[in-house]
Amino acid sequence: MERARNVAVLIYEKVDLLDIAGPYDVFGVSSNWGKDFKVYTVGEGQKPVTTVSGLMIHPKYSLDNCPLPDILIVPGGLGSRTEMNNATLTSWISQTAASAEIVLSVCTGALLLAKANLLDGLRVTTNRNAFDLLREIVPSSATIVEDVRYVNNGKIVMSAGVTAGFDAALYVVARLFGEERALAAASKIEYHWHRDEPTAALQQDLFIIRKAQIEDVDDIQKLFIEAAQWIQLSKGFTQWREDSFNNAYLTSFINDQEVFVACQNGALIGCFSIQWQYEEIWGDLFHDDAGYVHRLVVSRKYKGEGFGNKFLAWAADYIKTKGKGWLRLDCMADNPTLNDYYRSHDFIHRGRYDGRGWSANLYEREIN
Repeated sequence: MERARNVAVLIYEKVDLLDIAGPYDVFGVSSNWGKDFKVYTVGEGQKPVTTVSGLMIHPKYSLDNCPLPDILIVPGGLGSRTEMNNATLTSWISQTAASAEIVLSVCTGALLLAKANLLDGLRVTTNRNAFDLLREIVPSSATIVEDVRYVNNGKIVMSAGVTAGFDAALYVVARLFGEERALAAASKIEYHWHRDEPTAALQQDLFIIRKAQIEDVDDIQKLFIEAAQWIQLSKGFTQWREDSFNNAYLTSFINDQEVFVACQNGALIGCFSIQWQYEEIWGDLFHDDAGYVHRLVVSRKYKGEGFGNKFLAWAADYIKTKGKGWLRLDCMADNPTLNDYYRSHDFIHRGRYDGRGWSANLYEREIN
């Protein structure tokens, strides 16, 4: 990115001062004299707000005139318990997060992210005194992580209470510009950086599954086209048509379905959806006590490393949180390798459908 990244720090009534000042200073000191980060405050309106400790701060921008943030920082404080019910604020957070590169919550800023519907399927954390409240409002697919300074979900980074925001902000700086930059910033502010997550230079085994975003479309398209080409070349039949995975279809796919992507060391390596609706082709074989895994694909680069099974295990846990007892999927009947794979992983063959020029087998596995 040639221009400086916009770093917007949200402020509101009874926000915690250190939740604001810590990350603000980290990005300011790390900015290479403003060349890499442009840091500013934004409030619901351009009127002063009073922090929990009584200091008044005047936001530089309002929600209406704020420059589009590349990094959005959502701090916590006593006021977060009120503002999480402020639909204007949470709607703005949700819309801004869609185009932001990174969203960082500090302390009980996690409550605002939860109300903005940004935490589905993620690892989440907050101030140690707010876990009970967070549990009440996060989606069932989220995993609450305690006794950490921060957690990384790729786009969404979340810190524990107050000063942990320093650590999470330094982690983001290290991801973007390397550990040396982050350590130099920590030294300038005379702060000891507490590291919970591997930084970009050290990420060897970071594996996450998260909800797909519109900005993932290009990477998802590459995965499906790669898979379609490989099946055609190695198996001699067409399972998926390359031209069907166009931008319009994949955008609709993400918007209309529950689509998840898997990332390894920050790279998108797999994709699948989970559906709940009736599948007409299976007739009486359909039942409501199941989640239907569809369009599952793994990058050929990671063939044989067990990621497909990781996806299915994660999907089973997610389906279970929805009160369902079975995982369902189908595959091309003419693909013996894939059929053998599912049978070897305890899937039960339920039936076969023969369409015009193609056939599919239906499999199910009970979720323990």
